[in-house]
Amino acid sequence: MAYNFHKPEKLPKFMTWKEIRIFFDSFNKNSYHNCFYYYLYKTMLYSGIRISEALSIKITDISFEECNILIRHTKNGTQHLAVLHPGFVPELKEWIKYLKGFFPNTPYLFPKFNKNPNVGRVNSSRYFKVQLNRCGLSEEYHPHSLRHSFATHLYEEGVPLEKIQILLNHTDITSTQIYVYCAVKSLIPEVCKLEMI
Repeated sequence: MAYNFHKPEKLPKFMTWKEIRIFFDSFNKNSYHNCFYYYLYKTMLYSGIRISEALSIKITDISFEECNILIRHTKNGTQHLAVLHPGFVPELKEWIKYLKGFFPNTPYLFPKFNKNPNVGRVNSSRYFKVQLNRCGLSEEYHPHSLRHSFATHLYEEGVPLEKIQILLNHTDITSTQIYVYCAVKSLIPEVCKLEMI
């Protein structure tokens, strides 16, 4: 399929896999507060969903067998079936078990902010910056960088744009094409394999 590419003025910020590992390895999971954000951010990374979508997930909306999450309210006003990485399923089950020790009757996967999503987004962005600072990563990243990372790394692995469009629930393929330009940077080592004369 042919595309009409228009390079955007500003590319989205995505994290390399090395940075992602540093980020998550630096978490001290010694409290509910820290675990809450650890699993929130990992859910975003391994499903490509937005922070507002993650904060509104109900546990009953997750199908562990089918590896998907029903997102009832998306940015474009539609419902969306987000695909969850199967390798993350055991960790998510661990989080739910841990969560039930604090909130046994909550229907929400991340119940702390479900009554006020705006506060939830602000606090989650603030904590993200604190964690970046703690592990020495650039503060230019934000929670949405995990969604950008999800899409960019899928494209780098050869997943077609049409499939990434579906995974991200983009209504227009042009919204997805931006990740082509994010991935180009990773191709520099490949070009360097050419012999210089």
